[in-house]
Amino acid sequence: MTLTAGDDRRILLIATNDTFCHVYQNLADLLATADHGEKLAGAVEFFDVTGRRLHPVFSADWRLEALEAGTGPAVPDVVRQRLTTVVAHVTQYVHDHPDVLVRSRIPLERALSELPRLDDPDLSEVIGALPEHLEHDSGNWLHNAMHAAGWAD
Repeated sequence: MTLTAGDDRRILLIATNDTFCHVYQNLADLLATADHGEKLAGAVEFFDVTGRRLHPVFSADWRLEALEAGTGPAVPDVVRQRLTTVVAHVTQYVHDHPDVLVRSRIPLERALSELPRLDDPDLSEVIGALPEHLEHDSGNWLHNAMHAAGWAD
């Protein structure tokens, strides 16, 4: 990515059908996850914290190597709306499948009260409200629910 050292290097991955998202701390975090074989169930898009599209760069054997900043303008309002759609999808999924919360030992009402607010005008703050992808951590209930709900009808 063409970012300077002082920039916020977090990367947002969003499923193209707006049912799943992940926040990675940086490209190394994203690449390490890909190297450990985390499987995706559909197409994804990448954005930086300003809402600028990041285009994947692949090796000859189709392994993700890098992300290049797109030439179009950042679209923070579009990305915020897509994240709102992801959270709405996960909310409905949790309502329909409350068993997804059993492992986290959290009641449905509490889980719903802990859903992130995505109305901050600063997209970076909105992204910060989402659960991070943490290597070797099973994640919080929202992270796990996103995995369960991602690409689900």
